[in-house]
Amino acid sequence: MHRFFVPPESIASDVAAIPQPQARQIARVLRLAPGDEIVVLDDTGVEYEVVLTEVDAKGVFGKVVDQRPALGEPRRRIVLYQALLKSDRFELVLQKCTELGVSAFAPFVSDRTVVRESARGRVDRWRRIVTEAAEQSRRGRIPTILDPVTLQEAVEGPSGIAIMPWEDERDGGLRTTINQALAEDDGAPDLAIIVGPEGGFAEDEVGFAREHGVRVVSLGRRILRAETAAITAVSAVLYELGELGG
Repeated sequence: MHRFFVPPESIASDVAAIPQPQARQIARVLRLAPGDEIVVLDDTGVEYEVVLTEVDAKGVFGKVVDQRPALGEPRRRIVLYQALLKSDRFELVLQKCTELGVSAFAPFVSDRTVVRESARGRVDRWRRIVTEAAEQSRRGRIPTILDPVTLQEAVEGPSGIAIMPWEDERDGGLRTTINQALAEDDGAPDLAIIVGPEGGFAEDEVGFAREHGVRVVSLGRRILRAETAAITAVSAVLYELGELGG
């Protein structure tokens, strides 16, 4: 069934009123009709099964016939601190990491960040991307796009364990893995992943992160692009937490 996020006030008792632009998509693009079923989400982690009763491009109405917890939400809140990348690469990270289960994204600028123009003008587009990805991947909540932060704030902000992938990570000549870093996990509600820009983190940035308790880890012997590193790190963390295939 097609899935649509709507404002919470769109669902009252057993009636769902689907506003624009979702109504136009239902009527004009998908060409659904009364009697068809959709899933409506109010960004609370609950999904509502709705049978359409009125279909018009200006507004769609339906009857709620069932409600249940959305099963696509991870048990832990994963916050991805991602250094700003060129727009298409950053948007790829938003889309794919939403599909995987990231709960919030916080862009930041580090020493080697190539893209330094303001991110604020792009936030509306980013929100559309994560909303569509959340609908497609059966999420029950839309990931939050946090205000841009500094690397210092990214390092000092997380309340729980924080992991930083770095291509030059070595501990006594051996690579520290995500599995080893999570062995020290204290189970705090939030878990942060801090991923650098196209040029990677500078050594002093990594040193600063270590001083503040960030677990610096390796993603293997190969050098990954920044967007690949983000997707890989998120996947590995969620796998270790039992969220992928468990």
